[in-house]
Amino acid sequence: MPEFKTEEALVLSARPLGERSWIISVLTQENGRCLGVFNKKKPPEVGTLVALRWRARLSEQLGTFYLEETSPLSVLYLDDAKRLAVISSLCALLDDTLPERQAFPNLYEKIFEFLSTLDNDDFLKGYALLEKELLTEIGFGLDLSGCAGGGDPADLAYISPKTGRAVSREKGLPYHSKLLTLPPFFWKETEASDQDIQDALALTGYFLVQHTPKHRLPKIRERL
Repeated sequence: MPEFKTEEALVLSARPLGERSWIISVLTQENGRCLGVFNKKKPPEVGTLVALRWRARLSEQLGTFYLEETSPLSVLYLDDAKRLAVISSLCALLDDTLPERQAFPNLYEKIFEFLSTLDNDDFLKGYALLEKELLTEIGFGLDLSGCAGGGDPADLAYISPKTGRAVSREKGLPYHSKLLTLPPFFWKETEASDQDIQDALALTGYFLVQHTPKHRLPKIRERL
């Protein structure tokens, strides 16, 4: 009988299956995003870290999850609307975007590194960088290696919505209304202002809509 060894997982979503069961979506390091049946009256909260075991008769079956909560992140931030929204947005994006049972070990490590720093003041900057990493992992990374128009690579300011390539301030200024704003912290070590965060989320949101299966953002991400 196929079985995953017990491993850490992040709960991404839970939807009802009858009166006392749920279909749970989780993210694991070795097996990626996985689905399984959870036979309890109440599911774990989205954003909860769990110790997970999976069993099924055949490897291609949905199977059953056995889990134990280790860290209920969403509960820890019940009084913090912004951090709670970030957790919910992250889980919804991962659930909508990642293919089933395909491991993304680098992304997994970055996600758990981010979750461990949620108490930091610059957590929104970290979240935006995580969305940028998500784009890279699913094969649509931004090209920030230089200016697509041959301009100054040390003064990047825009992104082409068609190619995802960076454009310098000088080269992009005449076409700025047709380009996306590139926040400085996306390509160099620097602090991020509130406007930079907004620009970053607008940028990643645009490409996530273009290049993910549902071609839309989860509602919680739109509100964020």
